Amino acid sequence: MGETFLGDRSQRGAESDSFAALLRTAGLDERDARPISGSALTPTQAARLLETLLGKDVSLGQFPARLAVGFMLREVLATGEVSRAELERRVARFDHLAVLRPDGCLAWVRSGRTQQRVAPVEWRDGAFRSRGFELGRFYDGRTGVFRLLNDELQEVSGFPLADVHDDADVISRTLDGAEEAFVGLALAVGRFFSTSPADNLAALQQLPAAVVALLESSPEYLERFRYMTRGEQVQAVSKLVANLIATWGTVSAATRTLEGTVLATAEVPALVLSAEGTLAMRIAAVPVGRAAAVLSGGPGAAIVFQRAGEVSNSGATPPSGPAGVKSYSSFKSFKRAMGPAGQGKEWHHIVEQTDGNAARFGPKSLHNTENIIALDKNLHTRVSAFYSSIQRFSGGKTVREWLRAQSYEAQREFGLKLLRDFGASP
Repeated sequence: MGETFLGDRSQRGAESDSFAALLRTAGLDERDARPISGSALTPTQAARLLETLLGKDVSLGQFPARLAVGFMLREVLATGEVSRAELERRVARFDHLAVLRPDGCLAWVRSGRTQQRVAPVEWRDGAFRSRGFELGRFYDGRTGVFRLLNDELQEVSGFPLADVHDDADVISRTLDGAEEAFVGLALAVGRFFSTSPADNLAALQQLPAAVVALLESSPEYLERFRYMTRGEQVQAVSKLVANLIATWGTVSAATRTLEGTVLATAEVPALVLSAEGTLAMRIAAVPVGRAAAVLSGGPGAAIVFQRAGEVSNSGATPPSGPAGVKSYSSFKSFKRAMGPAGQGKEWHHIVEQTDGNAARFGPKSLHNTENIIALDKNLHTRVSAFYSSIQRFSGGKTVREWLRAQSYEAQREFGLKLLRDFGASP
């Protein structure tokens, strides 16, 4: 099917279907490319719309519809082309659904109208929550009470979370400011930084996993983040979280070794963070065997590569670097090629082979003949124990956790110095 898109101005009089209306409520305006009214929606078009939405700050008024649009577009990525009639049917699922906004209020998806205030949002148990409600989830209010829905928009249980009632303080409140969506999260995010050590980057380890992965995927932005004031860091993270949840419905992520396609096509959406802090998405081939942070929650999936703008598949033949360094896609492949470390010895990674390092730097930067050396078994045990210990300089964390946010070069320099301190000659 062709990629025919028209601007909103040329269709405003003709568009009357509910999907087009939901796109407008979610923040797509006359300058944005939109699918022709009445046409089917392809995965390529859905990806283009997601990319457009990720580039837009979301207002509180747009937040509910943005969640629904993101959900529907990810369904298309996961299952394939959808007819307009089916899109209309899917929009109808949101008729009586509401979401929690970053300001701690419940609002209806289709209209964006504020219904009632719950409580300030805070980070608790791995999610941003307000009492029993969670950012990024849908709630059914058709029976006069709000009930939680799962990732298939089915009721989780029969237990109501709250009555639906008109709140005189917030009902019909007009919310247009783009900044308001993440200002509501500032207090919750601020708690990450309020008790952190003097090193600003130490606070990263307290952030949601998807946000950490995005920050670490852009070394250029991470360097800028390092020198921001606490207030600037809170604002930057709040904005990133709000836009991520509004479009993807989650800030959770798990590091996985990718073993194949996770969507209907041989490609997946890859989220990247630019040096300027702009969140974007592009479709990329699945790098089989590559470790990456995978977002979870709702239909579809997205991955965060080790660096913004980098997509590379691990080949079967290890390449040689300028100095003859041989690199491998896994430690298993390295050992298969190099054999045992030697009598009474074990292989040791100078820059450790943690999931976080694999996601940030790629497996070949870890499993190569320059980073892996043979160590005496007893010495290797002592070195490994040191990485698991808490030292005076590590700010209450293990040395391994303390190293996690640092650059490849800094981790390698530390690893080499540690070996020399333990009497090894790498």
